[in-house]
Amino acid sequence: MDQLRCAGLYCGRYYLPDGNLSACEACPRGFRANALTICEPCNDSPTFYDWLYLGFMVLFPLICHWFAIDSTPQFTGSFNKEALILHFTAFVEVSLAAVLTLLLVDPVGSYQIRSCNVDKLQDWYTVFYNPNPDYEYTLHCTQEAVYPL
Repeated sequence: MDQLRCAGLYCGRYYLPDGNLSACEACPRGFRANALTICEPCNDSPTFYDWLYLGFMVLFPLICHWFAIDSTPQFTGSFNKEALILHFTAFVEVSLAAVLTLLLVDPVGSYQIRSCNVDKLQDWYTVFYNPNPDYEYTLHCTQEAVYPL
Protein backbone atom coordinates (compact mmCIF):
# COMPACT_ATOMS: atom_id res chain seq x y z
CA MET A 1 0.00 0.00 0.00
CA ASP A 2 1.31 3.40 -0.96
CA GLN A 3 1.02 5.58 2.16
CA LEU A 4 2.27 8.81 0.58
CA ARG A 5 0.25 11.90 1.32
CA CYS A 6 -1.68 13.51 -1.51
CA ALA A 7 -0.77 16.97 -2.70
CA GLY A 8 -3.10 19.84 -1.88
CA LEU A 9 -5.59 20.53 0.87
CA TYR A 10 -8.56 18.65 -0.57
CA CYS A 11 -7.11 15.65 -2.42
CA GLY A 12 -7.54 12.30 -0.78
CA ARG A 13 -7.51 8.55 -1.21
CA TYR A 14 -10.19 6.07 -0.31
CA TYR A 15 -10.04 2.34 0.29
CA LEU A 16 -10.90 0.16 -2.69
CA PRO A 17 -12.84 -3.11 -2.25
CA ASP A 18 -9.55 -5.08 -2.42
CA GLY A 19 -8.16 -3.10 0.55
CA ASN A 20 -5.72 -0.95 -1.42
CA LEU A 21 -5.83 2.83 -1.57
CA SER A 22 -7.04 4.65 -4.66
CA ALA A 23 -5.09 7.29 -6.53
CA CYS A 24 -5.20 10.85 -5.22
CA GLU A 25 -8.42 12.53 -6.31
CA ALA A 26 -11.37 14.45 -4.96
CA CYS A 27 -13.11 12.65 -2.13
CA PRO A 28 -16.62 11.37 -2.88
CA ARG A 29 -19.63 13.48 -1.88
CA GLY A 30 -20.09 13.46 1.88
CA PHE A 31 -16.43 12.64 2.56
CA ARG A 32 -13.45 14.79 3.46
CA ALA A 33 -9.70 14.18 3.48
CA ASN A 34 -8.23 13.86 6.97
CA ALA A 35 -4.67 14.76 8.06
CA LEU A 36 -3.32 11.59 6.41
CA THR A 37 -5.25 12.47 3.20
CA ILE A 38 -7.55 9.48 3.58
CA CYS A 39 -11.18 10.25 2.70
CA GLU A 40 -13.43 9.73 5.69
CA PRO A 41 -17.19 10.30 5.98
CA CYS A 42 -18.55 13.55 7.36
CA ASN A 43 -20.23 12.81 10.68
CA ASP A 44 -20.54 16.27 12.21
CA SER A 45 -23.87 17.87 13.04
CA PRO A 46 -24.81 21.17 11.40
CA THR A 47 -24.12 24.24 13.51
CA PHE A 48 -26.72 26.89 14.32
CA TYR A 49 -25.65 29.02 11.35
CA ASP A 50 -25.82 25.98 9.06
CA TRP A 51 -29.43 25.48 10.12
CA LEU A 52 -30.16 29.15 9.46
CA TYR A 53 -28.73 28.82 5.95
CA LEU A 54 -30.68 25.63 5.23
CA GLY A 55 -33.84 27.30 6.52
CA PHE A 56 -33.23 30.24 4.20
CA MET A 57 -32.78 27.82 1.29
CA VAL A 58 -36.21 26.35 2.07
CA LEU A 59 -37.96 29.69 2.56
CA PHE A 60 -36.48 31.40 -0.52
CA PRO A 61 -38.32 29.25 -3.12
CA LEU A 62 -41.53 29.57 -1.10
CA ILE A 63 -41.30 33.36 -1.06
CA CYS A 64 -40.48 33.37 -4.79
CA HIS A 65 -43.56 31.23 -5.47
CA TRP A 66 -45.76 33.51 -3.41
CA PHE A 67 -44.33 36.60 -5.11
CA ALA A 68 -45.01 35.10 -8.54
CA ILE A 69 -48.58 34.26 -7.53
CA ASP A 70 -49.17 37.77 -6.19
CA SER A 71 -47.61 39.33 -9.30
CA THR A 72 -50.01 37.56 -11.66
CA PRO A 73 -52.42 40.18 -13.10
CA GLN A 74 -55.53 38.26 -12.08
CA PHE A 75 -54.46 38.23 -8.40
CA THR A 76 -52.82 41.67 -8.15
CA GLY A 77 -54.42 43.82 -5.47
CA SER A 78 -57.02 41.23 -4.53
CA PHE A 79 -57.22 38.46 -2.00
CA ASN A 80 -59.58 35.74 -3.09
CA LYS A 81 -60.11 32.02 -2.72
CA GLU A 82 -58.10 31.07 -5.85
CA ALA A 83 -55.04 33.01 -4.67
CA LEU A 84 -55.27 31.41 -1.23
CA ILE A 85 -55.43 27.94 -2.81
CA LEU A 86 -52.35 28.70 -4.93
CA HIS A 87 -50.46 29.98 -1.88
CA PHE A 88 -51.34 26.83 0.05
CA THR A 89 -50.33 24.63 -2.92
CA ALA A 90 -46.96 26.40 -3.13
CA PHE A 91 -46.46 25.84 0.61
CA VAL A 92 -47.27 22.12 0.26
CA GLU A 93 -44.94 21.81 -2.75
CA VAL A 94 -41.95 23.40 -0.98
CA SER A 95 -42.62 21.52 2.28
CA LEU A 96 -42.89 18.19 0.47
CA ALA A 97 -39.68 18.89 -1.46
CA ALA A 98 -37.82 19.68 1.79
CA VAL A 99 -39.06 16.52 3.53
CA LEU A 100 -38.30 14.28 0.54
CA THR A 101 -34.83 15.80 0.24
CA LEU A 102 -34.12 14.98 3.89
CA LEU A 103 -35.36 11.42 3.40
CA LEU A 104 -33.41 10.77 0.19
CA VAL A 105 -30.05 12.25 1.22
CA ASP A 106 -27.59 10.05 3.10
CA PRO A 107 -28.43 8.67 5.67
CA VAL A 108 -31.37 7.53 3.55
CA GLY A 109 -34.73 7.25 5.29
CA SER A 110 -33.73 9.45 8.22
CA TYR A 111 -34.47 13.06 9.10
CA GLN A 112 -30.84 13.42 10.22
CA ILE A 113 -28.28 15.56 8.39
CA ARG A 114 -24.57 14.79 8.49
CA SER A 115 -22.21 17.59 7.61
CA CYS A 116 -18.57 18.53 7.20
CA ASN A 117 -18.07 21.61 9.31
CA VAL A 118 -15.97 24.55 8.21
CA ASP A 119 -12.40 24.37 9.51
CA LYS A 120 -10.86 27.27 7.62
CA LEU A 121 -11.75 29.93 5.06
CA GLN A 122 -10.33 27.82 2.23
CA ASP A 123 -13.14 25.30 2.73
CA TRP A 124 -15.51 27.66 0.93
CA TYR A 125 -13.19 28.16 -2.07
CA THR A 126 -11.74 24.74 -2.86
CA VAL A 127 -11.41 25.49 -6.58
CA PHE A 128 -8.49 27.83 -5.82
CA TYR A 129 -6.57 25.10 -4.00
CA ASN A 130 -6.14 22.45 -6.70
CA PRO A 131 -2.53 21.26 -6.48
CA ASN A 132 -0.13 21.59 -9.39
CA PRO A 133 2.58 18.93 -8.80
CA ASP A 134 5.92 19.85 -10.39
CA TYR A 135 4.07 22.53 -12.40
CA GLU A 136 3.28 19.89 -15.03
CA TYR A 137 -0.45 19.27 -14.60
CA THR A 138 -3.26 20.24 -12.29
CA LEU A 139 -4.75 17.62 -9.99
CA HIS A 140 -8.43 18.58 -9.81
CA CYS A 141 -9.59 17.92 -6.27
CA THR A 142 -12.34 20.49 -6.10
CA GLN A 143 -15.11 19.12 -3.97
CA GLU A 144 -17.93 20.12 -1.70
CA ALA A 145 -15.78 20.58 1.40
CA VAL A 146 -18.57 22.22 3.40
CA TYR A 147 -21.06 19.39 2.93
CA PRO A 148 -24.09 19.67 2.43
CA LEU A 149 -24.03 23.44 2.28
